[in-house]
Amino acid sequence: MDQVSGTNFYIYQDKDDFSFGIDAVLLSDFAKAKKNHIDLCTGNGIVALRLAYLYKDASIVGADIDHKAIELFKKSIAINKLDERVTAMEMDIREVEKHFKKNAFDSLSVNPPYLNPKDNIASGDYKRQELLLNLDDIARAASYLLKPYSKIFMVHRPARLVDIISNFKNHGINLRRLRAVKPFAEKKANMILLELEKSEKVGFDYMNELVVYKADGTYTEEVKEIYNGHE
Repeated sequence: MDQVSGTNFYIYQDKDDFSFGIDAVLLSDFAKAKKNHIDLCTGNGIVALRLAYLYKDASIVGADIDHKAIELFKKSIAINKLDERVTAMEMDIREVEKHFKKNAFDSLSVNPPYLNPKDNIASGDYKRQELLLNLDDIARAASYLLKPYSKIFMVHRPARLVDIISNFKNHGINLRRLRAVKPFAEKKANMILLELEKSEKVGFDYMNELVVYKADGTYTEEVKEIYNGHE
């Protein structure tokens, strides 16, 4: 059991299987949870837990197909006494219609598998590679789940940006904000944070880039603030 960065919550995770990384922490800081929020590909619930701490008036559902991760998430919900407003659901995101009514949520976050099997990258892990869930599946689920003009918040890889824009646009969702994340100031971005909207609006704001590490390998002040909860 570990403390959730920037909160007084605790999280159960299996470090031998899949523990949360900086991408989840950055996403939870970038996202905004409205009244009814759903976190897809929630894993052990790190994004959902941080959002529950930051947005205390929000009811949050965390959904994932991974039974083991969801069981750990349920334990975290219980120990943090969040049962009244945080729910862990084991489900196949491709089958959202079986679990929710259309337009049931006001906002959505997702930290999906990044790798496209067509790129022939040897992974074989559905948490990292689109073996059970791809961008079109996520876009279709988001379009079904969200009310019009609601926001989707996602973390992904820069190389997939064209795929992301294309797949979501096919489901009536357009990019509204983009923030590139660079490991060091002189390096290329290796992550992107995206805010998309279920609307026909086009055009997006390219935000200031986020740099993770200073030259000496320590976190930049902004990343420290993100981890510490902007205290």
